[in-house]
Amino acid sequence: MKSTLAILLQCSQFCLILTIKPKTLILLKKYILFILRYLLFWMLFFLCGRCFFLLYHIKPISKLPITETLKSFVYGLTLDISFASYITILIAALLPLLLVFKLNEKIVRNSILIYTSIWIILLAFAYTLDAELFSFWGFRLDNTLFRYTGTPAEMIGSAMSSPLWLLLPFFFIAAYIGFKIFKKYYFTFPFIHLKLWQVPIALFVAALLVIPIRGGLQQIPNNESVAYYSTIPILNQAALNPAWTLARSVIEQNGPDPERYRLIKSGDEDRIVRQRLIASALDSIPLTSTRPNIILIVWESLTAKVLNDTVTPGLNTLKNSGIYFSSMYASGDRSDKGLVALLSAYPAQPDYSIMTEPGKSRKLPFITQQLKGAGYNTGYIYGGELEFANMRSYMNYNGFDEIQGKFDFPEESWGAKWGAHDQFTFDRLLERANLQSKKANPFFYTLFTLSSHEPFDVPGRRVLAGSSKTIQFKNAHHYTDSCFADFIHKAQQQAWWNNTWIIVIGDHGHVLPGNEYANHTPDEFKIPMVWLGGAINQKRLVANTHSQIELAPSIAAYLGLKPAAFTFSKPINITDTTQYPAWYSFNDGFASVYNNKRFFMYGLNNQQITQQKKGITKQDITYAEAFLQVLMEDFYKK
Repeated sequence: MKSTLAILLQCSQFCLILTIKPKTLILLKKYILFILRYLLFWMLFFLCGRCFFLLYHIKPISKLPITETLKSFVYGLTLDISFASYITILIAALLPLLLVFKLNEKIVRNSILIYTSIWIILLAFAYTLDAELFSFWGFRLDNTLFRYTGTPAEMIGSAMSSPLWLLLPFFFIAAYIGFKIFKKYYFTFPFIHLKLWQVPIALFVAALLVIPIRGGLQQIPNNESVAYYSTIPILNQAALNPAWTLARSVIEQNGPDPERYRLIKSGDEDRIVRQRLIASALDSIPLTSTRPNIILIVWESLTAKVLNDTVTPGLNTLKNSGIYFSSMYASGDRSDKGLVALLSAYPAQPDYSIMTEPGKSRKLPFITQQLKGAGYNTGYIYGGELEFANMRSYMNYNGFDEIQGKFDFPEESWGAKWGAHDQFTFDRLLERANLQSKKANPFFYTLFTLSSHEPFDVPGRRVLAGSSKTIQFKNAHHYTDSCFADFIHKAQQQAWWNNTWIIVIGDHGHVLPGNEYANHTPDEFKIPMVWLGGAINQKRLVANTHSQIELAPSIAAYLGLKPAAFTFSKPINITDTTQYPAWYSFNDGFASVYNNKRFFMYGLNNQQITQQKKGITKQDITYAEAFLQVLMEDFYKK
């Protein structure tokens, strides 16, 4: 919503330029007005396309509040403006060059008419196809369409089962009306011949279209999340622009060949993986309640290297009052991969991030949905921009009842770079927990911290002196630790504390402190996990190696839900001393680790082990290779 308002503000400021009267702008005014009118034409085209989508799916839409439905037009503006600018920028850039050479007027007009007509036909077809495919897929048009080009018989059969009597007339009518409107009302601009010295100014005007293309001047460019605003999935889908989603997915589809991940030639990889994932009976459930409140605190960049009395004194002390997992490893090296590993128990992919692909991430299992089914009220709190890596869409698929991000916090709480400081998000978490505790149902809240992310912009006094990256990193974690410790202190005084399970874990590790550049060794992926709260009935050190992806099935198992839904991991049995390695991935490779001194790393570019420490067996290598293969086959199928 904020990015949409920012674009509209920029457009209004741009329009104000036209009221200024210096000679240069007067000469260029006709050109600028044509570009604005051309943009407006496409905005109206997309508005009509959204109306058609809503009407085509009127049955479910009619049951929803009209005010909530109308918001799809507002939240959809950002992607509409973006794709309209994509179409316009070529005209805006070429038109000055055509005009300065004084080409025949008829040639210029016909060139624009042909270019626009092609787009009208393509987009009318896209909107027509999208409306029907949504009925089957549940998501807007993307490159999934091209997965079926190898099976034309099935495609024709599917097409014939569609209501062609409605779709075909819409396509022809939309294309015809679009062509007529453009030709009559938008194509009749006064013809001008620019002078050579005016061309750079006109090209600068064209370059300004890059701003709405990327969604504004903010740090994170457009993605589908800017259109997500509702807890009702079909309204979020209605706000999307299918031409934009198709273009984005086509541009980003050319990743590595699937053969890159086929390291097991026997075809036995699935059996190898599943055999080790058979869950044993749980010897101990470390909870005092079958339905405790649950607070998951995902701590940005919480590497095990900073868990000490100097940097994180609060967490280092509190770990002794609950269950401390001292050999936990992150599944990946980025926040978007860590969140999916924690909430969906889905391992990080070496060259991809499933969160960034809504068409795939919507098919994941979600612990939040299981908890909602068990009667939990749920919420997600993050101080940064929810559009990062399509986070908002992923959290919507999770089913969180409320999702709060940067713009839900006052500007005075923001840092200079990312968003709200951690003290404000922890305060919000306490506030929401107190409110939810008054209801009959238990609650599940996920807080994703922010302040320990680069550039480590934190308020208040720095505990450690110096300005190096390592010192800044440590000071940032010390600040987050102080916010966390303060939250725990206040939470212990609340009535809901005795029935609450608090889970603290890093989203991923970090190269700091110790290295300036990533080398992907286990010390960069090792993270602490601590279970606290009145609902934890024991104090324990768990030294066995575990992975992030084991958390969601553990929650499900301890609460008697469906841990088997998470097919890449099994619940943590805290009394089991059997040692299994943790698997993690990074760009162009993966690793299997028992501890920081017993592991191996594999490079996908050279298709060989790049580093190996003592104690690794052939079976360990085979299992890790099979795990990658099964994971990537599953990823490609989604």
